[in-house]
Amino acid sequence: MTVKTFAYIRVSSKEQNEARQLDAMKALGINDRDIYLDKASGKDTNRPQYQALKANVREGDTVVFESITRLSRNMDDVKNEYKWFVDKGVLLRFIKEPMLDSKADAQGVIDRAMADIILTLLAAFSQQEREQIRDRQRAGIEAAKKRGKHLGRPKKSYATMSAAERQDFAQQYNAWKAGKQTAVETFNRLELTKTTFYKIVKEYEDATE
Repeated sequence: MTVKTFAYIRVSSKEQNEARQLDAMKALGINDRDIYLDKASGKDTNRPQYQALKANVREGDTVVFESITRLSRNMDDVKNEYKWFVDKGVLLRFIKEPMLDSKADAQGVIDRAMADIILTLLAAFSQQEREQIRDRQRAGIEAAKKRGKHLGRPKKSYATMSAAERQDFAQQYNAWKAGKQTAVETFNRLELTKTTFYKIVKEYEDATE
């Protein structure tokens, strides 16, 4: 049976860059087709690429993570998922925490106990860090609200569009009005919701009368 080496990469949001983790995996000689990437929170393990990885690994395979935090930021999940791989006969490798690497050969009682302690501590620190980040975010939001500051993305409108966006809108609007495309096709191409699209249509028509 041929054994393979896979890599799993996770970044917490679409805005974060996974390049550093990708470079680390490629430096280990792992093929692109064997790298699984999720852009999702580590609050749980309900991530599509992570679940796909679990469905594909076989006994004797190796899975490489940059860090234990890429596996999960929930302490119970870290311990349960680690055990799942080990029980399946899959070797785990953590670039930043090599002391957590699982071993192919049988470990002694003391070695297993030490590994369990280290895993529990690092998982707890990871979960605590995530909770502290969330607490800081909540505190920042509350402070901003007290100052009357608007949070979130500014509402899209014709007035807030750049010149290029207005030109694109005009082209799509004209195609729609000429019957070359439906309203749904138009606001999807403009990446607008239906409500926002019709609001901007009214603003555009008022501005060009």
